Amino acid sequence: MGVMLVFDVDGTLECGDPRGPVRLESLRALKAENFVVGIVGAYEKVQKRVPSLDFYYDGDPHKDENLRKVMEEYKPKLAFYVADRPSDREVALKNGFCYVRPEDFTLPQS
Repeated sequence: MGVMLVFDVDGTLECGDPRGPVRLESLRALKAENFVVGIVGAYEKVQKRVPSLDFYYDGDPHKDENLRKVMEEYKPKLAFYVADRPSDREVALKNGFCYVRPEDFTLPQS
């Protein structure tokens, strides 16, 4: 499997609390390009609005366990976790993900 993108919700996605800078349309666009895209965070805020993602898992206090689970299940060559807190960075790196801050995540305009 190639590239996997995993998103936190609160502080990361536009539907989070607090709101983040990443638009849900970005997740839809990534899925349309056949990336594996999922949530490890407050997934209940996303699942009905973007039902086509590959997985939805809880974040805290199960973030470490769930990031490890998706890494083992999908075995990507490259995996990114887009999230907003320093503790998110630590758990992402611990589980083999590249960490991206939400304000640094952008997609090219088509």
